[in-house]
Amino acid sequence: MVNNQPEISIIIPVFNRASLLPQTLDSILKQTFTNWECILVDDLSVDESYYVMGQYQNKDNRFKIFKRPNHLKKGANACRNFGFLKSSGDLIKWFDSDDIMLPKHLEIAHKKLIENNLDFVVTDTVNFSHETGELLGKPYEFDRDTAVISAKSFAWHKIGWITDDFLGTRQIVENVKFNEHIITDGDEYNFFVKLLEQPFKGMLLKDILTYRRVHNNSLTKMYDENSSLFFGKIVNIKFQTAKDLVEYNNKELIRWFLNGYMQNSFKLAMSKRKVPYKIHAFKLICNYFTSFKGLAFLLALFMARFFKVGYNVMKYARS
Repeated sequence: MVNNQPEISIIIPVFNRASLLPQTLDSILKQTFTNWECILVDDLSVDESYYVMGQYQNKDNRFKIFKRPNHLKKGANACRNFGFLKSSGDLIKWFDSDDIMLPKHLEIAHKKLIENNLDFVVTDTVNFSHETGELLGKPYEFDRDTAVISAKSFAWHKIGWITDDFLGTRQIVENVKFNEHIITDGDEYNFFVKLLEQPFKGMLLKDILTYRRVHNNSLTKMYDENSSLFFGKIVNIKFQTAKDLVEYNNKELIRWFLNGYMQNSFKLAMSKRKVPYKIHAFKLICNYFTSFKGLAFLLALFMARFFKVGYNVMKYARS
């Protein structure tokens, strides 16, 4: 390292990535910007991941390895939060354990952030096929010259990025936690909606600095968009984000997320699947809509589950 205090902390949750992790860590070793530490948090893998992590720590002491403590909830988000507590850099870089960091990733992002006195910068990413290595296009396509960075724009998918794209100051991230009730899909979405509720100076860069691995058997691909599993995933994300936004009192976005929660909860009820958080959601709906609409929400779920009707009642609750 350049000095005893790393400028950038790279935080990576790891679970059963023994075969892919070396490619990711080698890409970090190839960075032209060298003043970093890499915090690796193993989510109690059952393969050789922790052994691989140890090899890299022995090779280069900028790698620092930890295991998720047993008392913490399983999942990448708990590992990210724990990793942040173990980090010491002034700048924070989240990264995933199977993606590739291109050699000038840290150099370019760091330079733009410092030169412009920013709270964060967002680089760009291209997907690649794990099976073939073929480049597949970007995970997010939007005009970076005209895009407005805001919580609403991010929530409404007018802009977007993955965790790998973000480099931010410690101050901008220290009061925002990854929601540990979101286990798969939507974790970064929830996190960045909340982060953007704070005052910030941010910049979108056009530089493609990450290759993001896409697996044919990935969880995202396993969810058919008409399946109850898919609706359950969306219900969880919508509720958790609405609940988290209460801290910021963004009534417009809270209502928007609750609206999506109600819509997808109705679909779950129609398929006779359990609707999570309905009592907690009822209370939020009463607070941010009306008590009548909260009652209409519960009635519509009952009608959908037992009689396959109730669409108009739910439509009223969401209006």
